[in-house]
Amino acid sequence: MNIKILVITGDYNFAFGGEAIKGLSEVLLTYNIGFNEAVILPQTERNNIYKAMSHMVSEGGCVIICGGMTENNCITQSIAAEVLKKELVESKDAVDLMRLVYEFNKKELNQPNGKACYFPENSFIIPNQNSGISGFYLTEPVFFAAMPLEPKNAVNMFKSHVLGKMLGKLGVNYFIKLRRYRLFGLKEKELERLFEMLKKNSECNFNFEYSFGEIILSTYINGVSTQKLNENIRAADAAVVDIFKNHLYGYDDDELNTVCSNLLREKGVTIALAESLTGGYISNKLTDLPGSSGYFIYGGVVYSNYSKTGILGIDSGIIEKDGAVSESCAMEMANQVRKKALSDIGLAVTGFAGPKTPHDNYPVGTVFIALSSAKIKEVRKYLFTGSRSDIKAYTSKMALFWIYRLLNGTSLSLIKEQR
Repeated sequence: MNIKILVITGDYNFAFGGEAIKGLSEVLLTYNIGFNEAVILPQTERNNIYKAMSHMVSEGGCVIICGGMTENNCITQSIAAEVLKKELVESKDAVDLMRLVYEFNKKELNQPNGKACYFPENSFIIPNQNSGISGFYLTEPVFFAAMPLEPKNAVNMFKSHVLGKMLGKLGVNYFIKLRRYRLFGLKEKELERLFEMLKKNSECNFNFEYSFGEIILSTYINGVSTQKLNENIRAADAAVVDIFKNHLYGYDDDELNTVCSNLLREKGVTIALAESLTGGYISNKLTDLPGSSGYFIYGGVVYSNYSKTGILGIDSGIIEKDGAVSESCAMEMANQVRKKALSDIGLAVTGFAGPKTPHDNYPVGTVFIALSSAKIKEVRKYLFTGSRSDIKAYTSKMALFWIYRLLNGTSLSLIKEQR
């Protein structure tokens, strides 16, 4: 599919241009469509803009323009009219919309502003309720759409008013959805083995991304109707669940921390955390959602040995004997924080994120995660690799996955104590 993007920036602001291209690309990818060419030019280079636009139009397909459309600069409309060999005509709809937006924002509409309401003849207007400066599109001789360079707003304008018409022009006459599956806790070799099984058991073409233990499987699913699309989605879901059920925690835009937070809230389970090497990262993630006070009781950064013994109340003999980074210390941290906060769950992490010191009793990357509830006491040792920040990120995600694993299907009698 022949799609070209031309971004026209003011004052060489290429960052805005890149943001616009990225946003448009992400929208197209949800339909398994990519663009063939993308060019960014400053609005001062009129000759080069004319050449680029002429080249794109001559190749046919679809041309998407962002930029060159401001209150005092209408270079996109002007060059488009030349390239498409059309007259510039005033759009009453664009004038009326601009007037309404300007009045609402207490801005004056004068003659230079009004020039932004002239477009190549036979254009359809793309309304812009953000700044009042409308875009436009034509379907012949090529599909040609232009919007002001307001990156997020331009993407919304494209999705709401252009995308459907463009897909029709391209002959995309079926329903399609990008489906994502969120996994955690698989090592790379095991992931590769299960992934091969999935490819054999499903007709979908899957891809995956891997980062800090988190895996995102993705595939495009289509159908000739919404009913058929939903049937195909259910079939793909069943194939993934069958193979990855012990590691699947969410779909599409789900995030591990929000899935955990929603489970805590839905099940009425409270939690308290004792964090050492992660420095409060897990607590921060679990309090991202509004209403987190309903399940989050306490989060303490017990980084030093003194804070573990003097504040959290761990027996100093445990640290003297086994060290602050140890199975026994992690378990006692989880027990103590649950006891002091009167929470249903106590979770603790301790470990070495680096660099190594002469006093470390384990290699850098050694981490202990412990969980305490009414009838469950669990602690496990991990060895994570990477930089200091990598180890902290991996530890935090693994701890969140522990919470998800505990809440997903575990009897509440094992978690909640009768008080």
